[in-house]
Amino acid sequence: MAPVYSKINTDDKRRIYESYVRGEDYVDVARLLNIKRTTTYNIVKRAEQSHGQIERPRGAHRHAKVTDAMRAVVRAVVEEHPDFTIRNINRELRTRLSQSPAISQTTISGILDGLLVTTKKLEDAPAERNSDRTKQQRHAYATWLMHEVQETEFIFIDEAGINIWTKRTRGRAMRGRRAVRVVQGRRGPNLTMTFAVSNVGGLIYLELTEGGMTGQRFDEFIGTVCRLYHPLNACFVIDNAPAHRQAVNLPLPQNFSVPYATSHHTHRS
Repeated sequence: MAPVYSKINTDDKRRIYESYVRGEDYVDVARLLNIKRTTTYNIVKRAEQSHGQIERPRGAHRHAKVTDAMRAVVRAVVEEHPDFTIRNINRELRTRLSQSPAISQTTISGILDGLLVTTKKLEDAPAERNSDRTKQQRHAYATWLMHEVQETEFIFIDEAGINIWTKRTRGRAMRGRRAVRVVQGRRGPNLTMTFAVSNVGGLIYLELTEGGMTGQRFDEFIGTVCRLYHPLNACFVIDNAPAHRQAVNLPLPQNFSVPYATSHHTHRS
């Protein structure tokens, strides 16, 4: 049977060593603490070797493999390639920092947690959305708009598809049976609400038609707005919808084509 050793607490070790430093009978102090003579000698010897340190740290120092440079590369890889798996991130890290020590995928996962990187649904963005050419076009459009807004009335025209068909989504049935309602299959007509709003006069005209928007319908709507409203200096602001591009009765040819902007085509009247 293996011997059972009693652990000596740090305070008792410190009392013994302090008695030794003061030149007192530290063996007698150890006897009062019920500590063996040989153990007392070892306590004093180890404290002397460690320059008065009673408890030395246990275990070897753990050398951290992950450096700040590696964390920066992982962050850059995630920002450039949000669809990369942990294996791909680790492979790219080894490619960019070939001199760094190899780390496991578990370590990569820990780095991502430390960087507050989470997994979420991917969204596709067109490559040209934030290109330099697109930014220049946006800047030119914004510059023109801020200049014209001082002396021009803007008429914003847009449409929205709606459907007024409604149904109840909750019903009653006997326990263990589904609540089934027999329907005809038609959910009501799709409606298109087209409106013209001025930054000066508010709502100018509103039209509700059945079906989608076409180039011919948009031409007719523009004609109605021009007959009902006669501003001295107005600017029609529309987006780049297919029906708008097919229209032929737009007032005048002032035109801005700004990709991925809120307002794309602007026509002066």
